[in-house]
Amino acid sequence: MSKAKKHLAEFAHLGRKEEDLTVGDVQSLIELARSVFRYAALDAGVEKRVVTAILTKFCDAGRRSPPTAAFSSILPGRPQSGSDGNRTKRWLLDKEHKFYAEEIPSTLVEVKYILEALSMDNAPRLPTDEARDVFKWLIGHEVMPGAYRDPIQLIPISFTDFCADRRLIQSGHIYPLDRGGRHEPGNAFLMLARSNQLQGNNTVSEMVSLMRSIADRHAAEPDYISRIAPDAHVKAEEAP
Repeated sequence: MSKAKKHLAEFAHLGRKEEDLTVGDVQSLIELARSVFRYAALDAGVEKRVVTAILTKFCDAGRRSPPTAAFSSILPGRPQSGSDGNRTKRWLLDKEHKFYAEEIPSTLVEVKYILEALSMDNAPRLPTDEARDVFKWLIGHEVMPGAYRDPIQLIPISFTDFCADRRLIQSGHIYPLDRGGRHEPGNAFLMLARSNQLQGNNTVSEMVSLMRSIADRHAAEPDYISRIAPDAHVKAEEAP
């Protein structure tokens, strides 16, 4: 058995423990998930540097927190360490901090991001179907290309486009952290950067309600913009 298939089998075996996973289990699970992704992506022809960049992005959005300070308190410039305000493991933060998350859920979020990436349109295929149905408890769908859609716009996400520009995808929370949401698998999802921008600090239901009310008002007054800014369309067409 190849190492890729061996790691996939071990990954699926651990995944079957579902809610009974221990800290030690999730530590092994994330390393196996990263290995499974790495083998699949490289085998599909994705450049090694791109694979590394994607896995780093998922780690920074999963187990690690965003920077908690803009500047270092030690030296001029950016924070030098987690204690200085740089990224750190989420479970090392104060429990009242909005970025705080315990080790098991924050690690599972990172595993989830990897599985969502493997379920984007034209994503690399895994060497066997052993893990295809195992992680429905975590991601809500099978691990297979095309199974995952952006949770805000409900449109497919292209893995190829993501590889070409990692900024295309961001991590987001259905219930924002600023509003008391938690960084845990049931609340954290990969989404298009445009979707994260559209959602802002709203819950998804608030965003949908807001967009519907805006669309209804514009439908009721379709000529309002042309009345208050008659030359706006001309300037837009002239813009480079």
